[in-house]
Amino acid sequence: MIDRERGPVVVVGASLGGLAVLAALAEPSTARRVVGLVLVDVVPDPAPGPARAWLHERGLRRDRAVLVDDILGRGRELLATATGLDMPILLVRGGGRSPLGDDDVDRLQGANPGVMVTVVAGAGHLVARDAPTELAGIVAEHASRWLAADLVVQRAFALQRSLGADRIDHPGGTLLRHLRRVHALAVEWHAAPRAQLAAICHASYGTDGFPHRLLAADERRRLRDVIGPDAEALVHVYGGCDRSRTYPALGTEPLPVVDRYTGAATAISGADLRNFAVLTIVNELDVARHAPLPTSTVAQIRVLVAALAAHAPDEAARALADEALA
Repeated sequence: MIDRERGPVVVVGASLGGLAVLAALAEPSTARRVVGLVLVDVVPDPAPGPARAWLHERGLRRDRAVLVDDILGRGRELLATATGLDMPILLVRGGGRSPLGDDDVDRLQGANPGVMVTVVAGAGHLVARDAPTELAGIVAEHASRWLAADLVVQRAFALQRSLGADRIDHPGGTLLRHLRRVHALAVEWHAAPRAQLAAICHASYGTDGFPHRLLAADERRRLRDVIGPDAEALVHVYGGCDRSRTYPALGTEPLPVVDRYTGAATAISGADLRNFAVLTIVNELDVARHAPLPTSTVAQIRVLVAALAAHAPDEAARALADEALA
């Protein structure tokens, strides 16, 4: 069904349907068509004991024993699929009559920290039957946002291509390929939406390490109109950063980011600083993965990422554990 639909697709799977969706999304070509997943009162690996007891109470276990055993035996496999999905996932829980326990939810969020949870208190396991209007509203709200975000991503890549990113050499192929990889890594690491969009466009104004400009200083509105003012502001700070004058202060907050054109310093903190750090880490890691760097340069990147750990500890730890920086 997913493969037959025109993409992008948001998929909603309730109960057994949720397990079927996860089985389908194990196929990468299918998963790439999906921009968001809603699981309705189901986790990939329901605890076998409580699940069998719940089915037995409703007379569902005896006639379907083979099916039940097969499904419950695939929990680890389905959880692995959910762990690796690089799309937003929403779990809609029923209320007190749901067989889903807090341990089930904690296990899913432990495997994929990006999973969001909402509860429909007045519903049991069959949320669509018990609270159809509320469920429809929840799905519509999230699906609209996910589909809109995907459209922005498409437009951002289209802008980069129109500016010639597919014709500029860069380690690992072209600049456009680099931008796609950096964006994919930001998505994989569940970076903030603003940082994910900035990852696509981070070289638009050039950088201290890549001076080729795609947009002139007076063309900021072109980028702002595509990715929004928040993401564009991050791109502008990142692209203008004078690294030799800014990086020695890493670890301090607020961090004074010195503009390489004007020499003025802009102090960033909180989410702005974290997004700046994440954007720096994913960019440097992709370069390390695809450029033939001398050992001394790899060591310098490791030092930089270690300094950025003060602002983005999880992302820094992942990068430092990557074989490209070993």
